Amino acid sequence: MSRKNQTIAPVGAAAGLFLISVLTIACACLSVLGVKLSNAPVLPWEQMIPLGVYLAGVPVALIWLKVIGWKGDPGLVGAIFLLCGIGLVIQFRMGSFSQGLAAPLALAPFPLGLVAFVVGATAMGKGRGAWMANMSWLAYLAALGVLAGMLVLGRSFRGGLYLAGNLNPSEVIKPLLVFFLAAYLSRRQKEFSETQNGIPVPPFAALLGLVLLWGVPMVLTIALKDLGLMVLLNAILIVMLFAVARSTGYLAIGLAAVAAAGFGVQLISAHAQARFDVWLNPFADPTGKGWQVLQALSAMYSGGLWGAGLGSGVPQTVPIVSSDFVYAAVAEEIGFVGCGLLLLAYAVLFSRGFRAAGAARTPFERLLCVGLTASLAVQTILNVAGVTKALPMTGITLPLISHGGSSLITTLFIAGLLVGLSDHK
Repeated sequence: MSRKNQTIAPVGAAAGLFLISVLTIACACLSVLGVKLSNAPVLPWEQMIPLGVYLAGVPVALIWLKVIGWKGDPGLVGAIFLLCGIGLVIQFRMGSFSQGLAAPLALAPFPLGLVAFVVGATAMGKGRGAWMANMSWLAYLAALGVLAGMLVLGRSFRGGLYLAGNLNPSEVIKPLLVFFLAAYLSRRQKEFSETQNGIPVPPFAALLGLVLLWGVPMVLTIALKDLGLMVLLNAILIVMLFAVARSTGYLAIGLAAVAAAGFGVQLISAHAQARFDVWLNPFADPTGKGWQVLQALSAMYSGGLWGAGLGSGVPQTVPIVSSDFVYAAVAEEIGFVGCGLLLLAYAVLFSRGFRAAGAARTPFERLLCVGLTASLAVQTILNVAGVTKALPMTGITLPLISHGGSSLITTLFIAGLLVGLSDHK
């Protein structure tokens, strides 16, 4: 194969997967539009804007990958854009883009996210991300600054702290701390790889340093009463330590520590205590604190095996359905089979991310890839498990699907970093 063909092949494969995604997304949009048309004599042309933005924005991103000579994993790109399209369809069905003059503002995070995607892919492609290892302390300090800023300037809303306009910049904490951990652990692989009988025994100085450095953002997270973020970050740390040492001891000890911390937080946070109570017995307050969970379970049950059909359900019965509980609305309208296919798309994304980590050039890039993929995987698990009542609800959004501008932009930036890291040629 010629060098030119080698350059074009991955982008061409990604474009082919995008065309398959377009067919899927177009069929889903037509289903929603058909239901809307049956309920209204006239269907405004503005209803086609979300699909138009998707059809215009993603090809531009693919063209940019071709321009920079990207030779990464097309399967990773295909899974990302398929999930992006599904997210747009779901939010369109929820009416997130049907708010008059506010509609363009509601749709803006997607093109902004695509910009973040191409920035991430460009920054990390062809080993260009190696310099990021020298910026780890800056990333660490930036994460602390964001957390401290939210603590000082934030206002209480739905049990958490938000900035003016209900802006929650905590999403950016994930990639910042993953950058820091990847650089910190890659320089100390030998220390954190030491085990005895399968039990991790890193040198005391190395362990104490990590505990002290990691403890600062954790204390700030607890002060913010963000149980979900705390659990997510610690789960990422566990996965990255496992990637360093390849010891299941880190997984066992880490999971036990995260569970203990989760139960411990409820002793100092009334909000966390309420979520644990709802998880254990939502029927104790069925018209109050347990109402959202019970409505979500009822919606998923009514969806059955095949679902009511896109646009034919009643997701409005679940409070704040377009955010934390969007999976319940998806389950109601596409059923158990549809949710299985959705989770399969996520599984492809995660497997491709970990596959890229296995082929990374340097320990830093490998750990960065592991950490970024783990952030998306753990976030998905926490959201789906919370909605289905397998775990307490943590307030974590469903990547690429849930409503929320900062969440979508940050997730697409993380996805772009993974796409860039997958380019090893």
